[in-house]
Amino acid sequence: MRQWLFGLSDEEYQKCAKGHLAAGSSLMPDGTQTSVNVESVGGHLMIQHYLPEISLQNQLKLVSHSDCWLFHLWYVHLKVTWEIEVLPMSATKCLFQNTVVVEHDRLIMKVLTALFFGSMFLRKHNAAETPRFAENLVEMTLRKSENGSIAR
Repeated sequence: MRQWLFGLSDEEYQKCAKGHLAAGSSLMPDGTQTSVNVESVGGHLMIQHYLPEISLQNQLKLVSHSDCWLFHLWYVHLKVTWEIEVLPMSATKCLFQNTVVVEHDRLIMKVLTALFFGSMFLRKHNAAETPRFAENLVEMTLRKSENGSIAR
């Protein structure tokens, strides 16, 4: 799964949700891979710098200390946790889960975050991107099995 996420092209990321503006990956000085995503959720511009906290074959948990402009005007710094899991359901089927949690440590920002990134905006965004992420992961996996390596 790590190979899929860090191999996701800018174009593929943009196709996964209307609010996805740009994506890329890079290496930190210590060699840790990072995923950088730019998106608009509920009209709020976000730049996320995800670092893996958990990196297993079927699970990724990434944390970003994100830059955000509420209504493209008011700058705030948010913690965004993105967790992706592929759960086996049978020998031929699995469930793709995509969860995003937005947090801030100050009470006023917790209230504003709940209002501006309330479950409605996050649910709508996740509802759009989750099936498309899953389709992209399946496509990449099929290309890898056909070619012996990930084709890009």
